[in-house]
Parts: sequence; C-alpha cells; structure tokens
Amino acid sequence: MTLTATWFRNRGSMDELVFASDSRLSGGQRWDGCPKILTLPRSDALMSFAGETQAAYPMMLQLANSIAFYPPSQERRLDLAHLGGHSLRLFNQMRGLIDGPFAVGQTEPDPPRAVFLLGGYSWRYRAFFTWKLEFAEGEFRYRRVVRGRQSERGWHFHFAGDTDAVELARNRLFELLRAPGRERVQADGLDMEPFEVLRDVIREARFDSVGGPPQVAKVYRHLNTQFFAVEWQNVATIAGRPALSYEQAFIPRLDADRPDLQPRPPERLEEPLPGETEPTADETVE
Repeated sequence: MTLTATWFRNRGSMDELVFASDSRLSGGQRWDGCPKILTLPRSDALMSFAGETQAAYPMMLQLANSIAFYPPSQERRLDLAHLGGHSLRLFNQMRGLIDGPFAVGQTEPDPPRAVFLLGGYSWRYRAFFTWKLEFAEGEFRYRRVVRGRQSERGWHFHFAGDTDAVELARNRLFELLRAPGRERVQADGLDMEPFEVLRDVIREARFDSVGGPPQVAKVYRHLNTQFFAVEWQNVATIAGRPALSYEQAFIPRLDADRPDLQPRPPERLEEPLPGETEPTADETVE
C-alpha cells in the first residue's frame, strides 16, 4: 500500500497544510520514485492516495480534469468546501462505470483498494481542511480528518495507508512529541514531526509497501501550493524521483535530516490589512 500523512503545521507564526508520502508502488515488484501527491488545477488544494493505482490514478486525474474544465472551480471562485462533495460524487460515478466481464459468480467489480486525502485552504471559512475518501459498504464515503485555523494550537494530523504502518507512525509521533527535551503540551502545535516519523519508517524498511524517497508539498493561506525537492541519500529528489544530472528544479529544497531548516515563506503580518477582519464564529463545512 503506502504511508501518507497530512497535518496542520502551526508552530510560532507559521500556519500551513502539509502533505507528505513515501514513493513506492508495489505489486509483485518494488517501484520507487512514483508520485503520490497531486497538485490540483485550482492551486489551493492537494490530493494524495494510498493503495492500488488501478483505481487511484484514473480517479485523481478525472478529478483534476473536472476542475480544469470548470472555470469557477479552477479560478477558486467556488470555495474548497464544495470540492469534497464533488470528489465523492465523481469517484462514485467512476466506480459505476466499471463493467464486466467479471469472474464466474461475480456480479460487481472488486472493491477499489485505495484511499484518498484531499486538502487545502478554504477562503470561505478561513481554515485548512483535509477530507479522507474511502470505499465502504459499496460506495465511496468521506469524512473530515484535519482542520486548522490561523494561530490555532493543537495536534491536527492524519496518517493513511498500510494499517500496521499507520499504527506505528501514530505511536511514533506521540512518542516523539513527548520525548525528553521535546515535550509538548496538548495546546502546542505541530512543526515537521510527522515528516520525521514518515522518514524514519521508510528508512527502517519494516514494511515492504513503504519505501523510496519521501515527497512533500504544502498549501498556504494565499491559496497556492508548493512542492519541495527533498535531499535524500545525498541526492535531490523531485516528487519522490531522483533528479537527473542535468535537471534543474526551481523549487525549494528540504533536507530530510533537518526538516526544521526548510525554506520558509515570509512571516504573516502582525496587524490585519485594512478591511480584513477575523472570523467571529466557528463555522464548519459539515
């Protein structure tokens, strides 16, 4: 399967939504260097997946197409809050388009062994959201797994993928956050700790389905996304793939061993811009 993570990074004056994943596809062989995080055409959202590509890639690409072909969504005039429901309907439609012939005695296609994380920034609710879409009881369903607001503290994260790998990653993250010298109280926020956990799980090679260079991308409050080139085993990797000797990727680099030294965007203004007000109600998309 895989191991992918999303979290609200909210340390100090920084608040952003981060996606990270391994880069291995498996199924009788190991194929490292495969993209698992997709930038959507509307630029304020990312999607990652865990599971079989037979279902994941067609569904993700058709979602990207549907956004690209509809200007209100591509131009972000349609808020991110509408994208979760649209993704759900599109995935269920795609599932319904599968036809036989099936195996003897089988009347429906095999359940898609893939889960998706869809996340971004909502200008309507002034918050980051991530939804998880997974197949259960004959259809895709979704639920919100991460929410984060400006200056909000707390641990907002979610791991998806191989069940055993997810359980290990969650336990490792809590151990890391509570380790001597790195104590966190519940009110504190996350920095790059989920990435550190993902990195270590990959290096330990305990799970055959989790491997390859990690890949990282972010969503910012200015409604833009950014991929990072990850320094892995002394090689710059792009979306999980080692860069060719002549390639130049004009994106910031992240040292996998020192993620705390990553390039940072400008600090947000201490005072709101003229006409800008803070939200007064805890609105939700649910």
